[in-house]
Amino acid sequence: MEGSLHRVSFGNQRARRDLSFYLSTFGQLKLSIDTKDRVLLLHIIEGKGLISKEPGVCDPYVKVSLIPENNRMRFQKTQTIPDCRNPAFHEHFFFPVPEEDDHKRLLVTVWNRASKTRKCALIGCMSFGVKSLLAPDKEVSGWYYLLGEDLGRTKHLKVARRRLRPLRDPLLRMPGCGDPDNGEEFKELKSFVQL
Repeated sequence: MEGSLHRVSFGNQRARRDLSFYLSTFGQLKLSIDTKDRVLLLHIIEGKGLISKEPGVCDPYVKVSLIPENNRMRFQKTQTIPDCRNPAFHEHFFFPVPEEDDHKRLLVTVWNRASKTRKCALIGCMSFGVKSLLAPDKEVSGWYYLLGEDLGRTKHLKVARRRLRPLRDPLLRMPGCGDPDNGEEFKELKSFVQL
């Protein structure tokens, strides 16, 4: 399964380059999580750009559970959306959390159910610490990347909301030409390309 490659930085855009890395992701999921009286209220809203192992068709559904869990039957899932890489789910789930489950994680996985074989393959996942979700000031809402299984079982990564300023020079909009520190390359490029 080939994922999308994203550059992830710690801090703001002016952070040093050695504080960033590249990460494979497998689409995005929009969700929100609220709490009330030790109950997690999860709203699975929609997916975007889902990348499945199966070529062509993607029949996604979302499965949610608390991990680690000895009882494999304790999960909830959305309806399967046939042939859609940008599915709209709009489903709500409720997870009562007793105090002994504070150490667990809420695991959100997105699966593809192959229509011909009926086999299910993981597209990607993310997880949230239950204790953190129960904190009164915690806000979880928006788009999150679908990560590979190993990383997604222990982490989540929110999609950054930043507005990019439009570039004034059309030449600078070309891929690979966005580094303003490289003025020499721009001069050569401008002389090569006639506007």
